[in-house]
Amino acid sequence: MAGAESLFWEGPDPSGVVRLAGPLTAFSAPPELLSPKAFPPGRVKALDLSGLTHLDLNGAAFLIALRDSLAAGNKSTPRKAAAAAGRAPAGLAPELRGLPEALAPVWKLAEESMSPDGLPKPEMPGFVERVGFGAAEFSADCRDLAAFLGEIVVCLGAAAARPWTARWGMVSRYAELSVVNALPVTALVAFLVGLILAFQAAMQMQMFGMEIYVADLVGISLVRELGTLLTAIVLAGRSGSAFSSELASMKINQEIDAILTMGLSPAGHLALPRIISVTLTAPLLTILADLSGLLGGNVVMMGIGYPFPIFWAELSQHLDMSDISTGLFKAVVFGFTVAVIGCQRGLYAGDSPGAVGEATTRGVVTNIIAIAILDSLFAVLFYALEW
Repeated sequence: MAGAESLFWEGPDPSGVVRLAGPLTAFSAPPELLSPKAFPPGRVKALDLSGLTHLDLNGAAFLIALRDSLAAGNKSTPRKAAAAAGRAPAGLAPELRGLPEALAPVWKLAEESMSPDGLPKPEMPGFVERVGFGAAEFSADCRDLAAFLGEIVVCLGAAAARPWTARWGMVSRYAELSVVNALPVTALVAFLVGLILAFQAAMQMQMFGMEIYVADLVGISLVRELGTLLTAIVLAGRSGSAFSSELASMKINQEIDAILTMGLSPAGHLALPRIISVTLTAPLLTILADLSGLLGGNVVMMGIGYPFPIFWAELSQHLDMSDISTGLFKAVVFGFTVAVIGCQRGLYAGDSPGAVGEATTRGVVTNIIAIAILDSLFAVLFYALEW
């Protein structure tokens, strides 16, 4: 019986053999062979493949499907009745005979890939192995970050020795992107934080008639800690992520390779202007955050009966230059940290399609963790120095 194109099949003969001849490929496999009505149930004992001339993976997959469908057809015949009638036993797959030796590799590859047990299942690493892999990855990550930090320090030294070589035009451009464009969101977040902090403190202080000290609580908290932290987190979410995604995109597009080909340093040519801009402008953004937060606290104080002059008079008595200098010093360190980590994640990104997103995510997460760790260390250090 002829199938599609030049593939021919016939049978089953009295011995239960179906013969296939010609090419068995994606374009010649006849779909009617897989029909339940193609063969009487339980009659096919073997498939004679000696007449096949060509076989591709699609044809081999079709042959496996044919064998499985014939085995399923054999299940409908009871074993004893099948043996008495000379048919294949119930559920027995027909034998494959006479496959040409030249076609055997294709058949073996298809059979191994389609068999549930053909390919070994990857073993899941155990807890100890996962911990080891994580420690090795963390160690390599710290090493790369330290190497990049050293390269940035060298570039900063060269820029300090020869200031005219620094790309000040790019510094001003990135300062505008990282600070000026971040002013609205930073001011809004700081205002709301100051307002909430003052409101919660006032609710507790009213029980003791000490509402006036809300000004000191809000002022010192914002200037020493919260204003700097809010600014650093905003910079990590805006500037740090922008640096990571931009530099990662440049690496995927092989622009970093072009810079290296020209004999330029990506750290000095691309990362240094970004780092200088964020480091210099982070204190300005912190001052704005502090003022916005104090304004939010002042709104709450006015709502409970303390006018504007009293709030600022009380604040000026307890807020001194050590508090302001502490916040500004941390702002410089946090700005430098955010820019360095953001640029390092971008320049060290991979080449896969998801490298940009991965670099951006890792940059933001690493920045937030680094900011929290540094702020904890500064808190202990300033306490020990009584600063």
